[in-house]
Amino acid sequence: MRSRLANSPWIRDRVPARYRPALVLESFYNIGTGAFVCLFLLSTVVLKTIIGGTETHLALLAILFGGSSLFSPLVSWLGREIPMRSLVVYPNLLVAALLLVTISPVGGATLFTLIVGAAFIVRVFPRVGEMNMYRVNYPVTHRGAAVGWVKAVSAVAALIVTLSGYWWFTFQPDYYWAVYWLVAILLFVSTLFYARLPISKNNVFARDDAVHPHHAFFNGLKIFLADRRFLCFQCGFALAGFANHMAMVYVAEVLREDVIAEKLPTELVPRALQGLLLETWNLDRQSIETLIVGLVFAVLPVMFMMASAPFWGRFLDRVNPMIARAIFNTFQLVAYSLHAYGAMTLQVWPFLVGAIIHAIGNGGGTINWLTGSLYFARNENISLYNAIHVGLTGVRGMLAPLAGFFLLSSQTFDLYLFRVQCLDLGGGIFWVASGLSLLGALVMLVQGLTDPGPRE
Repeated sequence: MRSRLANSPWIRDRVPARYRPALVLESFYNIGTGAFVCLFLLSTVVLKTIIGGTETHLALLAILFGGSSLFSPLVSWLGREIPMRSLVVYPNLLVAALLLVTISPVGGATLFTLIVGAAFIVRVFPRVGEMNMYRVNYPVTHRGAAVGWVKAVSAVAALIVTLSGYWWFTFQPDYYWAVYWLVAILLFVSTLFYARLPISKNNVFARDDAVHPHHAFFNGLKIFLADRRFLCFQCGFALAGFANHMAMVYVAEVLREDVIAEKLPTELVPRALQGLLLETWNLDRQSIETLIVGLVFAVLPVMFMMASAPFWGRFLDRVNPMIARAIFNTFQLVAYSLHAYGAMTLQVWPFLVGAIIHAIGNGGGTINWLTGSLYFARNENISLYNAIHVGLTGVRGMLAPLAGFFLLSSQTFDLYLFRVQCLDLGGGIFWVASGLSLLGALVMLVQGLTDPGPRE
């Protein structure tokens, strides 16, 4: 069966023959990972519309989701002794087990956030391991096309699970945990395919020298700071990346609390659908809120990421990662500007259009995030550069939601020596995100136009 799939047009046309078995196995594997990826979006919907989560729960979820990447340097260090494939397989099995605990009847929004957050933390090991394996599994001339394909498979799985969860949360909100069990099963089965991925006897990640973690950290930091090109790339990445981590999770908060809360169900539902949704299906206000927040924060992003990923994969093989990132940052700039306009005018449609534009950019931005560091790394530094890249994402993922909370919230915190009053910008947070996205696009554009080329 695997040989027939390897000779199918959608596999055959993307990579040379020797790389096709790996692409087939990764295609099956990405069914499970795609199902998991959508959980951040779905969990935000659960928190805001089903189990009574607050902006604090959203901030914690975003910190655990983004900050989990801080553990990525451990993958580089563990990969010296443990096969990279094992660092993908076994943590995935643990993640599947964690998701089963979402059935717990106690703990409410706090326990739910901690369980899902713990799953995000453990998933950082497979995530970095997969990125490292791309360099081994596919040549540079076809890597963008290969990764674009598997991410398209991932997006299809994410779309199916998102739509299923979207429907399930609307009509069976008390059993929201069933979606997490479905993802756990898919992730478990798909990981069995990755466990069969062929590994070369010449393991480029193995090292014979005994280096302690803190020595490995400082050695890696020295290499990073000495590589001016990679350092500039990460600085440009940080601007728009910080903006996205800062504002993304609060789209659901602003949409529900500032926009939807001000309107009646008849104002939220298009007239053509009012008979079906309000009369035939008799949906209550909570269900309408779930429909709208889920559409903006989960369904539209997954749909348009899926549709755009194959195109972006081939495009990324033709341009350097800085030019590509400048384009994706521009998409993000437009999206957050629309969110800001929607919050300012209390209209839902700018959130819908902004979600579509952001998703189209993210279709390629995700591939660029996965493969961009490989452009700068020599063979001996593949794992290190990916670990640095993901680790810096973790720093942003931990700090940016806190900055977003400070900008968005109206709360006051009494600390030991001083009082912190949040700025209460509400939807104004999206204007800040737009400005940072613009700066990130300009930095990447300048670097991309002056870059001499890849190192491999």
